[in-house]
Amino acid sequence: MKRNLARIIIITAGIIWGFGFIGNKYVLDNGWNESQLLFVRFFTGTVAIFLIYFKRIIKTDLITIKWGLFLGLFLYAGFFFQTWGLANTTPSNNALVTSGYIILMPLIIYVFERRHIERKTIYAGIITMIGISLITVDFQELTIAFGDVLTFIGAFFYAIHIYFLGKQAKKVDLFVLMAFQLVMFSVIAFFVMIGTGGMPSGLIEGDNSLLFLIAILLGFFGSFVAFLFQSIGQKHTSEAEAAILISTESVFGPVFAILFYNDPFNTMIFFGIVLVFLGVVLSEIDILTLRKYFKKNES
Repeated sequence: MKRNLARIIIITAGIIWGFGFIGNKYVLDNGWNESQLLFVRFFTGTVAIFLIYFKRIIKTDLITIKWGLFLGLFLYAGFFFQTWGLANTTPSNNALVTSGYIILMPLIIYVFERRHIERKTIYAGIITMIGISLITVDFQELTIAFGDVLTFIGAFFYAIHIYFLGKQAKKVDLFVLMAFQLVMFSVIAFFVMIGTGGMPSGLIEGDNSLLFLIAILLGFFGSFVAFLFQSIGQKHTSEAEAAILISTESVFGPVFAILFYNDPFNTMIFFGIVLVFLGVVLSEIDILTLRKYFKKNES
């Protein structure tokens, strides 16, 4: 697969997740708790991948299973804190703060590998962090909302997940790896849900049936299709680049929330979205090639 196609695939996942912020917020605002939403979502994704790729899954090896279960731990932690944060903040803030894993990725890569990170990636992370700060910080009182703090904790676990997924995606069967991530996620989500109120009552009655349908759709597209796209894309990109491309969800999320969920819109939000977008663009620009291009045209 060509690298440009891989980039498009990852950005498509970002678009799907961008819409997902609205769906998640709607379900949480109408009576479900975080654990109920996460279980229905990811159990749906688990069922979908096992139905479609069952023959490949049963032929897998123990190493792939172990890595899938291991990755599922960080995937769950990321989603748990992000969804808990979403219940206590706006979809726009949740989407933008989630992109904090861009800043964390270079640090994680350095800790695990002592590998040099390109300057443009670091600059992109700094610009993105400034954009996030414009959205989340109350500059009059110098405070940050509780929901935004929870979301950033989730971003930390996402960064670890993206790092290890990028390593294993190039070595094992992607579909099987994803399947066991979803299995681990669903198991943890089930037990947490049982301990925090159990399944929502009256799933096929009235408004709750609509919430259940939305959660299933979120599960199929957000927890199956989008993660499949992420895994495929990461096989053909670097960990740092993948993190920044995935973060396009933090641009699409606020835009969709403002357009379709009546999220507030002001100057700070506008500049925050612009800076996050600039961070994504900067990460994709080959600065040396760009300089040569301009020098050539000037001569």
